[in-house]
Formats: sequence, C-alpha cells, structure tokens
Amino acid sequence: MVLDVDKKYLKERQYKSSGNLEARIAIHQKFRTNPESFHKWIWNNLKIDKPIKVLEVGCGTGQFWIENYSSLPENSHLTLTDFSEGMIEKISSKLDHSNIKFEVADIENLQYEDNSFDLVMAHHVIYHASDKDKAISELKRVTKSDGTISITSNSERHMLNVYTISHDIDNNYSMVRNIDGFTEEDADKILPSHFQTYQKEIYEDLLKVTDSDFMLEYIKSTTEPRKMDLKESFYDEWAKIVKDEVDEKGFFGILKRSPNFICKKN
Repeated sequence: MVLDVDKKYLKERQYKSSGNLEARIAIHQKFRTNPESFHKWIWNNLKIDKPIKVLEVGCGTGQFWIENYSSLPENSHLTLTDFSEGMIEKISSKLDHSNIKFEVADIENLQYEDNSFDLVMAHHVIYHASDKDKAISELKRVTKSDGTISITSNSERHMLNVYTISHDIDNNYSMVRNIDGFTEEDADKILPSHFQTYQKEIYEDLLKVTDSDFMLEYIKSTTEPRKMDLKESFYDEWAKIVKDEVDEKGFFGILKRSPNFICKKN
C-alpha cells in the first residue's frame, strides 16, 4: 500500500515549516557511521568540473548546497525550488549568494523552458508527485540535450525497523510511508522507460543512535503531521526500547540504503 499524495497536506502540515524535515536530517547527521555524508557522496558521484546551470526541485532545507556550494565551479548558477514556501524562506536565509535564485515550484508542472539546465536534481522528492511519470518527464524536459538528471530515493528496507517497531507498539501507527511512492525498487522499474542510459550508485549506512531524545524527535516528525491517534505510552515505550538496546549494544541501530540514479537525457 502507498500513501496517497495529498499536496495540500504536504504544503500546509508536513512541510509548512522546516521543522519536521530538520528533525529527520538531524538524526542522519549526528549518528551516521559512513565517513562520507550522503550529500557529499552525491556531489562526488556527479563529477562536476566546469561551470553549470543547475535546477534543484525539492531543495528542502538546502543541506545539499550548505555542504557543497564551496565546491561549485565559478560562474555556475543555481535555481533552488521547493513546493513549500516555508522551505524557500528557510533556505534563502541560509544561502545568500548572488548566483542563487529561490523559487516555489511543482515538480509536475515546472515553469521553465525546455532544455534550460545542465543539471537537474530531484533528491528524495519524486515520491511526493501524484504522477511519477509526469514528474520525470518534466525533469527531462527542462534539462539540456546533453545534460544530467540526478534522482535519489530510498530502498524499501531503508530505516524499516523504525516503522515496524512503531507499529508493534501501537497498530494505529501507519506502516504506509511517503517514500513508498517511489522506492529504489520502483525506480528500477520506472526509469528504464524514460532513460536509455543511467548509472546507479548505492549509499549505505548504519545509524548508531545513542540519544533517545533524537530518536523521539525523529518519530514525532513522522506521526504529528499525520495526526496519528497513538496511545499515551507510545513515546515512553519507544524510549525504553532505545535505552535497552543502547544498554545492550552501545547504540540503537538503523540501517539505511539510498540509491542515486545519474541519468543522461540523450
């Protein structure tokens, strides 16, 4: 089962402000064991060595460019977009550079001319589109004929234990995830119909969480926007599970697996 895409919900609750996304980013930054961050890893995959014109669709809090802007070749230009005005307000306050434009945009209806960008990025965003094929077609349309489209998603196994444990504590916790609309496994089936050539790279990590407060903030970012009716002891039981595993192993472990599809338009 896949969560129906409700753009009103995404805009007015899940991503009205950057708080929910920041809670999810924080746990990845603080407790990763992979020596290379996910965003640095993607940048290295792209092998950018000359000035480029970039469109990012679904830029979120702008973490990718906070980490990689200094590596961008001189005379490059960025257009960073998100469906949420709240996200755009947040990122524009962090990245103040004359070669960056910030705009609100919908991945299924991009207001840019054909063949406009050397690189188009859609990282962890296609699963928010109602029509995935239309979204991918839009990404291709605005990319130059010799350009690149960088797409990321998550495996069905990505952080799965967080959801199974939550559901075991209270079966009102929904196992249906936003990411299930466009997983690695979905992309493997869909992308060949859009691209003759693409490269697939895999980022894997083990989060070793030692702070139950971070764990609970992450879980709240998945429950509160969807207003799940959970039992009163839900978070206390989660905190005990984290504590018991930390006491036994030294950390609470969460497996991550995310693909980066580097697609050529031609």
